[in-house]
Amino acid sequence: MTVLEGSNELYKWFSENDSFCLEKDFIKIISITETPERDRATMLCALENFEKSELVSSSQIDDKRYWVIEKPFHSYAQSVSISPELALTLAGIINNFCEIVDNETDYCDTANIEEKDIKNLIYIANIMLAEKNTEKHD
Repeated sequence: MTVLEGSNELYKWFSENDSFCLEKDFIKIISITETPERDRATMLCALENFEKSELVSSSQIDDKRYWVIEKPFHSYAQSVSISPELALTLAGIINNFCEIVDNETDYCDTANIEEKDIKNLIYIANIMLAEKNTEKHD
């Protein structure tokens, strides 16, 4: 397991839980592993990265260390830089889809990519994946 994979698992964990204790909660995230010590070390690295980025704070109580999320999970936001070429591509996909389904309300502004545009792109991808899965099972 890489630190990135551990971070993704912890990100999911903190979407539903306010705190994490390696000794108590590790098994809830990684129930089957051939390398438990290495995977614990990976999770520890990921937790330390979360602490550096101020997503969590940690506290030692007796022999256990707890990482507690700083604020409610849903209140965190991320910003992403997008190149002009990627913005054009993203807007092109969304706007072509909007034309096909006759939906003028969800057109994408290339100069102002927003969260709703990413959600729309995910929606389009999910439709395509569902169609592909339907084709496989027919």
